[in-house]
Amino acid sequence: MEFMLAGVCFILLSVILLYLGQRFRLPSIVSFLVIGMLVGPFGFAIITDQGVIDTLGEIGIILLLFTIGLEFSFQKLLRSWRTVIIGGVVQVCVTIVAITLISRILLMPFNEALIFGFIVSLSSTAIVMKILQEKGEVDTLQGRTLLGILIFQDLAIIPMMLVLPLLAGSGSIDLSTLPPQVGKVAFIILVIVVMARWIIPAFLFRVAREKNRELFLITIAGICIVIAYLTNEAGLSFTLGAFIGGLIIGESDYNIDALSHIIPFRDVFAAIFFLSIGMLLDTRTVVANYEYVTLIVVVIIVVKILTGAFSAAVLGMPTRICVITGFALCQIGEFSFVLAKTGLDSTLIPVGVYQVFLAGAIITMALTPFTMNAAPGFVDLLYRVVPQRFVNKKEPVNNAPPEEELTNHIVIAGYGISGKCVAQAATIAGIPYMVIELNPEIIQTERSRFRPYFIFGDAVQREVLEHAGIQRARTLVVVVSEEEAIPRIIHTARQISPTVHILARTRHVRDARYLLELGADEVISEEFEAALEIFSRALTKYELPDTEIARIIERSKSMRNTLFSKSTDLVHAATRNFETLFKATHVHAIRVEPGSVAEGKTLAELDLKNRFGISDFGLRKGAANLVHPDETARLVAGDTLVFFITDQKAGEIISLFTGTPL
Repeated sequence: MEFMLAGVCFILLSVILLYLGQRFRLPSIVSFLVIGMLVGPFGFAIITDQGVIDTLGEIGIILLLFTIGLEFSFQKLLRSWRTVIIGGVVQVCVTIVAITLISRILLMPFNEALIFGFIVSLSSTAIVMKILQEKGEVDTLQGRTLLGILIFQDLAIIPMMLVLPLLAGSGSIDLSTLPPQVGKVAFIILVIVVMARWIIPAFLFRVAREKNRELFLITIAGICIVIAYLTNEAGLSFTLGAFIGGLIIGESDYNIDALSHIIPFRDVFAAIFFLSIGMLLDTRTVVANYEYVTLIVVVIIVVKILTGAFSAAVLGMPTRICVITGFALCQIGEFSFVLAKTGLDSTLIPVGVYQVFLAGAIITMALTPFTMNAAPGFVDLLYRVVPQRFVNKKEPVNNAPPEEELTNHIVIAGYGISGKCVAQAATIAGIPYMVIELNPEIIQTERSRFRPYFIFGDAVQREVLEHAGIQRARTLVVVVSEEEAIPRIIHTARQISPTVHILARTRHVRDARYLLELGADEVISEEFEAALEIFSRALTKYELPDTEIARIIERSKSMRNTLFSKSTDLVHAATRNFETLFKATHVHAIRVEPGSVAEGKTLAELDLKNRFGISDFGLRKGAANLVHPDETARLVAGDTLVFFITDQKAGEIISLFTGTPL
């Protein structure tokens, strides 16, 4: 197919499928995999040069891991060493053993069974971290746990590649080359440390001082590529090097600007990577061998959910984190294709088995967004069905004193910045409080004999809330970082205590009404509060009197109270159109024109309240700033009235001020 015609077909197909995916709320990763299947050599054959696509896809993985490194830090990584070593070893080793045993039961030769264990033990760093990034959960407890295990998997590819020649019977490991290899790895790591500590910060300072965006972009990309190349030369993966490069720049003063430069390229190349994976799938193989493909998919998902949850449990994670970890790792990784291709080339894996396995592997990748979204619902089901003694692991820290000691207290679910502020305010006011936190490190750091009331546990669980004394509490403050847990905490707390006052924080305005319907009494929207703060600061730049700014802000706050809290007229408020109330009301500044009806009249004579239902507005006269309007104030041409009304209401009153007769 002609190049330009192929490009047009590819773009049109991509736009249509991405639009349909967005309409039906399908994850973008699934859309890209489907597009790759259709445009690839086994579909419409619009793109047949797989080599170019593979290269661009590798660039996409590098940029994705580089941006994740920018948003992370060395301190966070060092705090996760237990997850990387213990969790990673347990997950990889247990998966290898389980898959090898299952393969042997299916009468597969031992060498072939073991290499399948290697392949299945790896998960997709690109897919899991992409989904976590979209959900804003990279820096949550489950995000750090998953990242630690995935980092170990990237490191585990090295010994697996060394063992493959032995499994194929084509050679042996030359132990004489081991010391030089270790020396090379140590030397390159030393070079990277020196660059990170002294060379790169000084170099970035000189580049940033030039204030040239092109130079800065090329420098950031160059650092990423150089470090990725060095780690590859050391026998590690490109992606691990890109992640380290992101960590190095993330510790500098230029991480935010670097992130803003890289994100557009990352999204494009990451999309190409998922397209390249979709192009590998031969749909004819799936149709012809659907029984075996289905069996492979089921075995991979079940085994990896169990081994992922088990590895998190070994780390002492709560049940919810264990389940989420298992559901997130239940796919085949990018580097599994490298191992599988090596096994195919060495005749260790037959061609037919390779094609069937490839189909099953890609399907598990496509199902990952759905399994990760299904994990919270499965946790709820698990909490309801399984007795608490089997799902509530022993806490790594001692529980707080018995909840009978606290009455009329505040229960704080989540001890991040918001939770800590609530606790400090409660301490100042002399109000007792109980904190529920999932991160054991926070419990160990914050709890002392002066602050004893901390519980390690998941606030979604009924037993944890009861242990916190929710029945006797006056207020529950929900400020956990995991958005999907907030509705379930509210629902469970309201079932336990119909009288407790529930105050919840959410990220988006659109979620407020749903949380109120679940039982929250008040909802704080980060989106709305940020907009309110920006609005108030913007007004101060126009030298408006503080009294007028305060009045406008109070008007906005009264609307917030209507939108985000329950009141005596809740039934009436619920019938109002939430979107119309919030989005259709705007600030309208209307100027009094010469010859208009309003010119020469007082505000009392216009009688805007009785005629149009407008009782709150401001007036700007001449050079004077906005002041409290006086009913006796007479309007002259050039005066400006400021209204906070809908566009429809503005259309009703505009003729009073524009000179056009009513």
